[in-house]
Amino acid sequence: MHDILTTHQTHDVVPETRTGHNRLGASSDKEALSLFLRRAARRSDETLRRYTRELVRFTAFIRKELIKGYADMTVADVETYVHFIQAPWPHWRQPGIDHNNAQKVYFPNPVKPGKSTDQIITVLSSFFSYLHTTGYLQGNPVSGFDKTGEKFARGHSEPRYFFEDEWQALLDSLASYPEKTKRQQQEKARLHYVIAITYGAALRQSELAQHTCKNIRTDNQGDLTLEIHGKGRRLRTLPVNEHMLQAIIQYRRFHGLSDFARDSFPLAPQLCPYTPDAESYRSMTPRQIRKWFSQFMEYCARCSEQHDPDLANRLRGKTFHSLRHTALSHLAKVMDIEDLSIFAGHESITTTQQYYTPEKHRLKQLTRDHGLMISR
Repeated sequence: MHDILTTHQTHDVVPETRTGHNRLGASSDKEALSLFLRRAARRSDETLRRYTRELVRFTAFIRKELIKGYADMTVADVETYVHFIQAPWPHWRQPGIDHNNAQKVYFPNPVKPGKSTDQIITVLSSFFSYLHTTGYLQGNPVSGFDKTGEKFARGHSEPRYFFEDEWQALLDSLASYPEKTKRQQQEKARLHYVIAITYGAALRQSELAQHTCKNIRTDNQGDLTLEIHGKGRRLRTLPVNEHMLQAIIQYRRFHGLSDFARDSFPLAPQLCPYTPDAESYRSMTPRQIRKWFSQFMEYCARCSEQHDPDLANRLRGKTFHSLRHTALSHLAKVMDIEDLSIFAGHESITTTQQYYTPEKHRLKQLTRDHGLMISR
């Protein structure tokens, strides 16, 4: 890991050495951060990537701008950082901050208030809580810090799944995707494959990026199952139905591979040279998946823009994770909540309840005749 704590000249930062004894066994902020990230790596590769990114740039900021180490952080400092990430100062949005990595840009874009900011606060809270409970710090400056996300009444938040017209627009755009060139043919085939797998198994982008055909097995009844290591490395086994199997077979045939084999062919492949060799294909990273899907959503929006500008704007706001929400919302119509919770890999069944919440217009219909009737 890049030594972010010694990026700047020593006279620009506070001493990072910690005196006294602590159960963490770390003598410096650098060691404390390394131990925490080692712990995060046991959860999943995606957790490690996300925690590393947020903590590296947080540490760079407090050393450079606040001239502080972890032990000196206050609630006011956290507040300053939260305001900063939502409107980064110009020199942080350009390369040159890190003398050891001249091309590194720490804050290329502002972080939106709401859920995006809350996710960063969650990472910081987890980190400082770990340092506090292990005795490295005397307190957690993020403890009790108010998150910025707007709290909605259940059933009245902005939905993250595809509404019926949005979903149909996605399917229509997928069917009409151009295939005049070899590149377009490859992209259209990949779109069909990845979206079919994601929707069929309601996968998170990190799960999609980390799994291959090696994770598809045959159970005791002779049925194909997909073993997924999800959040917190929790294992769940999902059925591979005929729709998913045909998507896999068609895409493998497109690349000259056998109909099915337990090989390293990714569930979210990069576009590699056309070769009948599963080992030559590499998976997209979660970030690449998000960017790739955003580009497809832009194509869907352009297809809809002329006849329905509002639909086009809504499509531009959809993320890759919307595919998972859509799949679970559709399955909620035919699955009991306990079964859907297992399928989704939710730690708590209360998370699953959101997919059984009636929409606002349905609530209006259901409560139309509900009222206190008093005889006069």
